[in-house]
Amino acid sequence: MAAIEQSFPAPPRRGEIPPGFERATARLKRVTPRFAVAAATAVLSFWTFPLAAQTTKIDGVVRVGTGQEETGGATVKLYDPQLGLVDSTMTNTQGRFYFQGVRTGEYTLVTSKPGYYTKEQELKVQFTMAEQYVTVFLTPEGELMKGKGNLQVSAAELALPPKIRDEFEKGKNELRKRKYAAAIHHLKAVTDAQPQFALGLEVLGVAYYRSGDSGKAAAAFQKALELDSKRGECYIQLGLLSYEQNRFAESQKYLQTGLGIEPDSWFGHYQLGLTLFALGNYPQSETELRKAEELDPSYHEVHVRLGNLYLRKAEAAKALAEFEHYLRKDPNGRFAPRVRQVVKEMRTAGVAPPT
Repeated sequence: MAAIEQSFPAPPRRGEIPPGFERATARLKRVTPRFAVAAATAVLSFWTFPLAAQTTKIDGVVRVGTGQEETGGATVKLYDPQLGLVDSTMTNTQGRFYFQGVRTGEYTLVTSKPGYYTKEQELKVQFTMAEQYVTVFLTPEGELMKGKGNLQVSAAELALPPKIRDEFEKGKNELRKRKYAAAIHHLKAVTDAQPQFALGLEVLGVAYYRSGDSGKAAAAFQKALELDSKRGECYIQLGLLSYEQNRFAESQKYLQTGLGIEPDSWFGHYQLGLTLFALGNYPQSETELRKAEELDPSYHEVHVRLGNLYLRKAEAAKALAEFEHYLRKDPNGRFAPRVRQVVKEMRTAGVAPPT
């Protein structure tokens, strides 16, 4: 598990500072903050639909190292947070995998292969899409051991006494199920017994953050970094915490440090895009948001952020294109009603997307 944002992406944070969702008019004479957008993925829910047609095919590809296709043999498992394991498969020789008939909801995708760090990421499945695409990036353990990322992660886990390792797995499982008090209980037992276990402190920090205790979360991330300064995800999480407290310059510093260690962190690039937007650096904000989109095309809310950014730059046509892209990809998303209203206002005002 090379990065916690990949393993346990943060749900919408209470009290996040919204950069504003501006109302577009024909002449764009003013912008008004009217719409709050969360900094991360949606809260998990599981909706069931009685019709067999309301399912989606998952078409995925696994990439390794700097982006090459994986050559087969990776195990991919799909978990529902309430029901547990839903389905399991393996990649073919082109690194591709498929899940058929997946019901709408949000899942955890777990990809593993000998010689690589296990990757866990959240996946939102929508029945309105007949086929959904996802890309998984696996990091070779050897590269991390040479100093390109977290050092000794797998060795540290394997070195835990069996009972402590079992406790750590219980904590991670409770965290996946959003049972934060139970997760903290197990993870605190691990870090109390193994105070030098930096990964345990990192995951504990995520549990504290999810529970709403930002102070304890920051302390856990800082302590993990004291033990291992190469834990990129700790810097990224500290960047998120700083952003939520309006300390944007500090947030930028943390995020850039973390991305120097974990360059394939979609969430790190996404959060840096939000931070740079708050700092008024719109060109770099756009670059970071586009990078996040490239790394995780399934996270459609990035288009709401991009639309807002283009409105701030008075590029209404581009903004409209982003909002309409979001509605095509996530027509029942949590922001769809508001986005649909803004699109209607823009179209009425005579705005048209670029040709």
